[in-house]
Amino acid sequence: MSTKPTTKPTARPNAKATAKPAARPAAKPSTKPTAKETAKQKAAARRARRGFVRSLYGTIAILAILAGALTAGNLAELQHPNSVSALDRASGTASFEIYTLERNAGFDGAGKKIPDAIRGANLSGGGKTTVLASAPRIQEFAALPTALALATLNEDNTSALEIVPLDGGSPRIVPLPKAGKVENLRAAASGHLVGYTFTSSSSTDQPSKKLFVYDVEDPSASPKQVEGINGQISAADWKFVPGSTTLVVQNDGLSMFVLDPLSPGKVTPLGTHGGLLGFVPGTGDLVVADRALRQGIDPERYSTINLATGTVTQLSVAEGAGLKSSPDGVTATAGPPLLLNSGGLYAQVTSTFDAGNERSVVNVTDRNGPKMLYRPEPGRSRIANVCLSPTGEHLAIETAAPGYVGDQYPNRPAPTAMETAVVDVKTGALVLTVPGFLPNWCE
Repeated sequence: MSTKPTTKPTARPNAKATAKPAARPAAKPSTKPTAKETAKQKAAARRARRGFVRSLYGTIAILAILAGALTAGNLAELQHPNSVSALDRASGTASFEIYTLERNAGFDGAGKKIPDAIRGANLSGGGKTTVLASAPRIQEFAALPTALALATLNEDNTSALEIVPLDGGSPRIVPLPKAGKVENLRAAASGHLVGYTFTSSSSTDQPSKKLFVYDVEDPSASPKQVEGINGQISAADWKFVPGSTTLVVQNDGLSMFVLDPLSPGKVTPLGTHGGLLGFVPGTGDLVVADRALRQGIDPERYSTINLATGTVTQLSVAEGAGLKSSPDGVTATAGPPLLLNSGGLYAQVTSTFDAGNERSVVNVTDRNGPKMLYRPEPGRSRIANVCLSPTGEHLAIETAAPGYVGDQYPNRPAPTAMETAVVDVKTGALVLTVPGFLPNWCE
C-alpha cells in the first residue's frame, strides 16, 4: 500500500515578534543661532544702521547745500515779474528824451485793472509817446541808457524791484532781503547803478529805509547795502552826485554826508539840514533847505554846499509872483527853489488853495525879480512838481486837476490822472504834454 509522505505545516512567523523596529524621523536642525552667528548678525545690523545714518546725513547735507544755493538771487529767479516789456528785440535799444509813469485807475470790460505803463517821448515828437513796459501797479521807476528799473506792487502791497531791458529782453527780478517796501528809486548818471531804500514788512527788522545800490549790468550780482560811519543807515533821503556813483545821504536825524557805496569807509559829514533839494546845474554843488530861524514867522532858508571845499553859500529867495493870499480865505504858498543855473536863476511853484481846489503857477526869478513863466490850463491847475531837463533848456511840470482825487496806492500815492507839460525855460512856451508823472528828469 502506497503511502504519502507526511508534510508538516510550516509555522507562520510571529510578525509581532520578528518586525524590525521603526526608523526614527530625522532630527530637525536647530534654529537657535550659535554665539558666533549671533555676533555676525549684530555686526551686520550695526553696519546697516551706520550706513543708513551716513546716507541720512548725506541727504541732509545735500539739502543744506541746496537750501544755501537758494539765495535771494535764486529765489528772485523763481518769482515771476509783475512787469511786461512792450519792446521788440529786433528794433534795437529804445532811447527817448523823457520818460513818464502813467497810472491807470480804470478797469476793463472784464473788471480787471488797466495796467500802468512807462512811456517814452521825444521833444520833437509833438506829444507822441511809446509804451515801453507795463505792470498792474507801478509805484515808481528809474531810467538808465539800457534799461528801466521798476518798483512794482505785489498783490499783498509789498514791493518787487524789476529790471526791464530797453532792447526788448525779458524783465528780471532784483533780489530783495525779504518782503517789504522799496522807495526812493533813482539811477546814477554813470548809467549802470540804481539805488533805493528798503523797509522790511517786519516791525522787528530795524532800521527802516536801508539804502542799497545795484549794478544793472551785472545780473549775477546781488544788491549792495550802503553803510555809513557806524554801519547800516536809515536814509530819509538821498541822491547820486551828478556824473558819479557817489551819494549824498540824509539820515533820520537830518544829518547829511557824502559817501561812495563802492568804497566803504569814505564818509564826509555835511552837517544837519532840513532838506536835500538837488544840485546846481553844471556843478556838483548841493542845494539844501534849512529851517526858519523863527518857526511860523520867517521863511525857510536855502543854501548851496560845495562838496569839494565844504563852503556853504546862502541863497536869496524872493517872494513869488502871480498868486497872492487874500482876506477871503484864499491862501498862497511858495515851494522850494529849483536852481536853473549857477548864476542864481531859479524856478518856484506858487499855489493858492480855495475850498479844496488848488491853482498853481511857475515863477522864474533872476536879478530883476520874479516873473510868471507858466500857468497850466484851468482843468489841470494843480502843479505837483517841477524838474529841469539835462540840457537845462526845458522844465517838466507835473499837473493834475484842481481838486485832489488820489489813486489809493499804498506807496507814493498821487492824484489821478496826471500829465507832464514840457515848457521852454526862457519863454514859457509849451513844447509838448505827455501822459503820466515822475519824469526821469526829476531823478
